[in-house]
Amino acid sequence: MSSLAQASADQIQARDAMFELVVGNARSDFLTFVRLVAPQLVADFKMGRHIEVICKKLQQVEEGLVKRLMVFLPPRSSKSVICSKLFPAWYIGRHSNHEILSVSHSDQLASDFGRSVRDVVNSEIFKLIFPEVTLRSDVRAAGKWQTNQNGVYVAAGVRTQIAGRGAHVALLDDVMSEEDAFSEAGRRYIKEWYPAGLRTRLMPNGAIVIINTRYHEDDICGWLLAAEEKADNDTNLDPWEVIKIPAWLDETAAQLLNLPVGSSYFPEWKPDNILKAAEVEIKRHNGSRYWESLYMQNPVPAEGGIMKREWFRSWNEESPPPCDFIVQTFDTAFSTKTTADYSVMQTWGIFETLETDSRGVEMWVPHIILLGNVRDRFEYPELRARAQDEYDKHQPDVIMIEKKASGQSLIQDLRRAGLPVLEYTPDRDKVSRANAITPFLEAGRFWLPLMKSGSMTLLEEASSFPHSRHDDQVDAMVMAVLYMRDSWKVEHPNDPDFEEDEDMYRSPKRGYWSFASSN
Repeated sequence: MSSLAQASADQIQARDAMFELVVGNARSDFLTFVRLVAPQLVADFKMGRHIEVICKKLQQVEEGLVKRLMVFLPPRSSKSVICSKLFPAWYIGRHSNHEILSVSHSDQLASDFGRSVRDVVNSEIFKLIFPEVTLRSDVRAAGKWQTNQNGVYVAAGVRTQIAGRGAHVALLDDVMSEEDAFSEAGRRYIKEWYPAGLRTRLMPNGAIVIINTRYHEDDICGWLLAAEEKADNDTNLDPWEVIKIPAWLDETAAQLLNLPVGSSYFPEWKPDNILKAAEVEIKRHNGSRYWESLYMQNPVPAEGGIMKREWFRSWNEESPPPCDFIVQTFDTAFSTKTTADYSVMQTWGIFETLETDSRGVEMWVPHIILLGNVRDRFEYPELRARAQDEYDKHQPDVIMIEKKASGQSLIQDLRRAGLPVLEYTPDRDKVSRANAITPFLEAGRFWLPLMKSGSMTLLEEASSFPHSRHDDQVDAMVMAVLYMRDSWKVEHPNDPDFEEDEDMYRSPKRGYWSFASSN
């Protein structure tokens, strides 16, 4: 054999060996399976980092390490392709005698998923990876088919009878349509169906994976997470793990994907400029609630009526104004559970503008602007460290901490460190306190830098208050404004008994942004 022919033979042998290696890896590694079976995900979508995260977590489901999983991502992120089309095929290959139940809001959507999974299992590449698994020729309907080893795949709409069907894995992909999500009757049906129609079908040690478009805060996921929070001490319940990746990355998602906070979740396909243009277009046609729900995974109810969205003014400059006085407000929580309240650290500044009153008299009028907003769930040591970091960044004149939950410990620790901490104990209910600050909002003296991601979550929460699921950011905001007002730092010159005092503010003018997290 010539040297050229030998080299060619060696190359073929090496190629075949490499292919065998990849095929072998695909049998045990779901991510490799995805790359091999669906190469278009690599070619068309450049295999976004979120896909790798989902694949690794689904592998833990197959291994029995995760029993309850929720996946929240923006539309067109291939989440259904990965979770509802490729994962059940790979799972069948590894557990060819198991039963899989796939449920969607309509029979048609469920049937589409079933057809896709069946086609993967029947493909040539699948046969190379799992040669021992084939489809039974007598049962090949899109919504129901079986393997040669008595494994069963069933796809059904949520209103289709599934009695008698078991499930080692139940996949719930958009079991609530948009119409159902905004219908009280639709939501009630799902809440009755889940324990009676789905939960009873699950095999011992079976897994549930929910892939959901977050139209409403009280959808199936919101409801289940709220129930988990109430049953915090029930050790018999499998905890829900949540993959929540908003279009603009918050701190948790950024760490998960190893990308900068505030950047696009999918820079390979939707870099920052493209995503920003999409956001503007979506908000123009569908409103900000649509963007927050579907793209930011932050469903919010309709406006609550106390604080109007239009009262919040948008600061569009790259840098904040120089501020005369800075206050930090902390609303802390105990738990780090996904469903628990957040711990919030906000930084607010006062700056003045020269304005003319109704009499034509010019005067300096104080305004309030958000300088920083950290919102996350922290264990206490991390909370303490983060509080110090926020103080070091902003050097506030005063720190207000509500004396509750972990706030009591935080007050003591920060005082020991010599920080200017004041205890805050509310003397009125939340709604009364919110109503007390509305004159300042309505007067147009409240500013948010809306190009910063932390501002949008505050805006959505405030405009829906008191009907929003969480109110931690509103509490911190109200705390700041009430302190400033009670300390004569946001009084309007036209208010009764107003006396201008040049020594009102203690600190030199300064200002900078620090927006770290907003879930």
